[in-house]
Amino acid sequence: MNSLRTRLKVILLAVYLSICGNTVLAAESADQGSGMAALACPQPAIRQMLGKAPKRDNAPMVIYARSLDAGQLEQGVAEGEVELFRADQYLKTEQLFYQPETEVVTVPGALEYRDQQLWVKGEDAHYDFLQETGRFANIDYGLTGSSAHGSADSIELNGSQSSRLYSLQYTSCPDESPAWSLTAKQLELNHEKGWGSARNAKLEFYGVPILYAPWFTFPIDDRRKSGFLYPSLGNTSDNGIEVSVPWYWNIAPNQDAIIEPRYFTGRGLMLSGEYRVLTRRTSGNLEFDYLHDDRDSPDSRHHFKLEHFAQPWRKWSTRLLVDRVSDDTFFQDFGSSIYQTSLQYLYSTATITGAGRYWRLEMLADTFQVIDQSVLPQNEPYKRLPRLLLQADKPFGSSGFGTSLDSELVYFDREVGLTGGRIDLLPSIYWEHFASWGFIKPKAAYRYTAYGLDNMGLPVDDSPSRSMGIFSVDSGLVFDRINQDGSTQTLEPRLYYLYVPYENQDDLPLFDTSEMTFGFSQLFNTNRFSGADRQSDANQVALAVSTRNYDSGSGDMRWGLNAGQIFYLQSLRLQLQSEPEFSEDLSPFIVEFNWYASPHFNARAGAQWDWEQSQIDVTSFGVSYTANDGLRASFDYRFRRDRVDQFDLRAYWPVNERWRLMSQVNYSFADSEMLELQGGIEYESCCWALRTVMRRYLKNRDGDYRNGIYLELNLKGLASIGTRSRNLFN
Repeated sequence: MNSLRTRLKVILLAVYLSICGNTVLAAESADQGSGMAALACPQPAIRQMLGKAPKRDNAPMVIYARSLDAGQLEQGVAEGEVELFRADQYLKTEQLFYQPETEVVTVPGALEYRDQQLWVKGEDAHYDFLQETGRFANIDYGLTGSSAHGSADSIELNGSQSSRLYSLQYTSCPDESPAWSLTAKQLELNHEKGWGSARNAKLEFYGVPILYAPWFTFPIDDRRKSGFLYPSLGNTSDNGIEVSVPWYWNIAPNQDAIIEPRYFTGRGLMLSGEYRVLTRRTSGNLEFDYLHDDRDSPDSRHHFKLEHFAQPWRKWSTRLLVDRVSDDTFFQDFGSSIYQTSLQYLYSTATITGAGRYWRLEMLADTFQVIDQSVLPQNEPYKRLPRLLLQADKPFGSSGFGTSLDSELVYFDREVGLTGGRIDLLPSIYWEHFASWGFIKPKAAYRYTAYGLDNMGLPVDDSPSRSMGIFSVDSGLVFDRINQDGSTQTLEPRLYYLYVPYENQDDLPLFDTSEMTFGFSQLFNTNRFSGADRQSDANQVALAVSTRNYDSGSGDMRWGLNAGQIFYLQSLRLQLQSEPEFSEDLSPFIVEFNWYASPHFNARAGAQWDWEQSQIDVTSFGVSYTANDGLRASFDYRFRRDRVDQFDLRAYWPVNERWRLMSQVNYSFADSEMLELQGGIEYESCCWALRTVMRRYLKNRDGDYRNGIYLELNLKGLASIGTRSRNLFN
């Protein structure tokens, strides 16, 4: 009897886990706003975790009945309030027959069964233990701790290989009149192969059929299976309505793919897909989009991105990245975010990296595909074919002394302008001492840079070089105290001295060098420029101070403040592109502040003040708030003189347990235009949820916008239909 009930439980549980996905829009909403109030749904709760069934092999079986005739050769009978207990299993019926010779059990009347994971009500059960076959009629079933339930006219068990259910109905709605239901005329489960098939399946929402499939297959365990996934639907102002029907291809245990035909009413038919492969030492991913005949363009259009990682030997790894697109406006037409539509170039590289205790070696070749038409050919980034980078740092025991090396050998290539190779060597020797009260680290380095250029007939030196010394001393102190409220506060002054003699470098090319954005970390950097084409001169002292306040109980930081600036002992003579010398005595004054007022609220602010111009060069301000009821909001403002002046406001507001609002506004004062505008509304019931989001975002430099509508219907415990919008908060 135990085997019969266990088989029935496994079958129905497999039906639930296989047909029904676990995509719940409310779960995604929890990412938007944590602590959201739970729906007041009828018990049992929709998302209660299912407990693991206990072991039943050695558990005793206990049967209670008003009368019991065990029977040795003839049929045994148990009658009158028959109850069977074994571990977590419970069976109740009025009459049970058992044939000892044939090991056939018959329950002619109504029965009830439940365990830790399943409950069943049915009638007229017949099961053959020897043949492991049986039939059960008129059953209702459900999962313990879940509102998932359904019914079937009958179930047939055919050994341990397969089972069949007839006239199946399923829903996760707890109401007597469910908002949605899935019905199928016949459902076959092949337990040996791990798949099932349904015939004449129909999905209804409030009595309206929204999906019909005469036949489809699906997995019933962890084994993946090829087949169609749920379709999606979307709409944008420039591409029209988009309909896609993805197909999943289970190629091998370590390989799979998704092939997704996508039809745009304004563009035509596009084929998209993704291929994945994973081995013990490698992983790979290929994404592609192909549109053979764009109605707005006579040419075919495509995008593909290939990524491959490997670890062929211990301490060594490889990376291959190829990202290419057919034309400059592909992402403007098909991109799904302002990030994609604002891309200037696509990056491709092949890299080999090795690392040991004291060294790191990297060999690569990379290239760029420029897709921003505003980037002139003479301003395009160089290809590096190849680039070798060797870094080493070797301490001399516990003396504090050590040596380091940063070196690079690279060849720059481009169709327009000067090309050639460069070698850059930066060996150094240092002494460092760290203690509870602070640290000190003097360092002396020597930088040598040389070029081998293809001057292409230009009147320039084809083998210029540069050599110069670099000396720095980095030091800091740490003070701390216990405040009256028990919190710990630190005071950490830091002094950094840097000396680099001036050398005229106008004869050196500019391959990959630009002036770095000034920030707090720049106070302690030996070079104002990225790359090796320019080494800034310096005779300066950076003075900074940090103070932090820590909670005595949790150790979390309550607030932190960083402030500092550079005092120039002489003018900065080296500049890019014949700019005048920087003759100011002080750098901008930098201040950064972070405040963690509570687990629900935090604020951050930063500014750079120019003493000479008496103006703010850079400022930023942001606040974030998360309430217990799921309300979440953030505001960020960013300003950089003559470059950026914009704010970003995001909010997610649970109006009540069923309704939620969301919005985002990203506006640029510098350009006097809206960068992105988003608004949406969600409704959630105990068995379904609906999200509608409208987005408008800038798609190119000409000021054109894309308007999109994203509609997602989630039938809890089954699937999501539509196009999912992106999360406001990551």
